[in-house]
Amino acid sequence: MRARSLHKGVFVGLVVALLTAGAGAQPTPRNDPAGNDPAGGRSMAFEPGLGEAAQERVPGGRLVAMAYGFALLAIGGYVAFVARGAAKLEVDVRELEDALARRGDGAP
Repeated sequence: MRARSLHKGVFVGLVVALLTAGAGAQPTPRNDPAGNDPAGGRSMAFEPGLGEAAQERVPGGRLVAMAYGFALLAIGGYVAFVARGAAKLEVDVRELEDALARRGDGAP
């Protein structure tokens, strides 16, 4: 029984070793007929950009304007909310001052 499990372990180990050995292997570079370019036709040297063709053409102007508009509306809404609360607080303070003035100075 023990010999059988040993054989299974060795077999599984060999299968795993064979599978993992192929997974890390890199493909061999293809040379052109002259044998000059190991990158397979791709140059590894710096090449200047393509100018107009390399520029991104993303229609972001409208999206940026909408984002700024939303931010300004949110800030404006917050300022209006705070101003409304301050005005309400001012009215409450006036009413309290009037109530204190009607009560008189001698009342506790």
